[in-house]
Amino acid sequence: MQIVYHAAHSADAQLVRGLLAEEGIRSFVFGGALEGGAGLLPVGGAVRLEVADDDAERARTIIQAWQDTAVPLDDQDDADEVDRDYGDDDTPAHVEGGNLYRPLNQRLPSRHTGAGLGGIVFALIAGALGGAIATGIAMQPHASQQPVDYNDDGRPDETLVFEGELLQRVDADRNSDGEVDQRTHYDERGLATEIEEDQDFDGVRETASRYENGQLAGRSADYDGDGQVDWQQAAKRGVLQNEQWFDKRGNLIKHIDYVDNRPVSGEFDSDGDGVRDTARDYDPRGEISASRPLPTP
Repeated sequence: MQIVYHAAHSADAQLVRGLLAEEGIRSFVFGGALEGGAGLLPVGGAVRLEVADDDAERARTIIQAWQDTAVPLDDQDDADEVDRDYGDDDTPAHVEGGNLYRPLNQRLPSRHTGAGLGGIVFALIAGALGGAIATGIAMQPHASQQPVDYNDDGRPDETLVFEGELLQRVDADRNSDGEVDQRTHYDERGLATEIEEDQDFDGVRETASRYENGQLAGRSADYDGDGQVDWQQAAKRGVLQNEQWFDKRGNLIKHIDYVDNRPVSGEFDSDGDGVRDTARDYDPRGEISASRPLPTP
């Protein structure tokens, strides 16, 4: 971060912040708390505006151009104010104070010490409000993409999709065929919420995994693309709890329960009629250790 502007007070800083926001530069105001009970009176440049290092040079150029732009004078009295010689050989005849939007600590004094300051403060407040509105509009999240080519073949292996500064998803091409075969979605914390996968690289992401707080909560697959789940798993805090298979009619034809991520028992439809008729037990290696018929429903 670099300091690009020393403001007279918070209103002045917010005005410049809005100016930079209109140009797509994000800035931060520091030192506003020092004003305390002083209201909008100058605090000796303690309020400052900072931007990222990469934006510093352009921000200073924008601010300088803004400071060099004079506000048109409304009447001859204002013109007399600008052209008056203060009688000091070291003071130029032309007073820079013609630009009311120039920070207070960068303008020469004028004869209007009371009402003049009030008008300046009013103008700065109005400018600050306008700047705040412009900042809000400029800072609205917008979508952007960042391709990554790991093997330098000219095709992105991953594409990072952002909404503002937040990563929304990552599209991956794992076999370099130009198709997205894995899509990972993220929440505002940067944790994965869902992963869609094309396991056979046929152009269809048939498998979907759900995550809660970054841990696996479930997985499902539609292998034939009919819109109906063929297989699914349920997990708790990333640990597999059970596994299920379904037939074309949506009947549960196989179910296995897991303990400590290992199968312990289950039920199976042995004759394909859509009704589970056989119970099974499993040993610690996942082999069937016992089988018995289930009572007829």
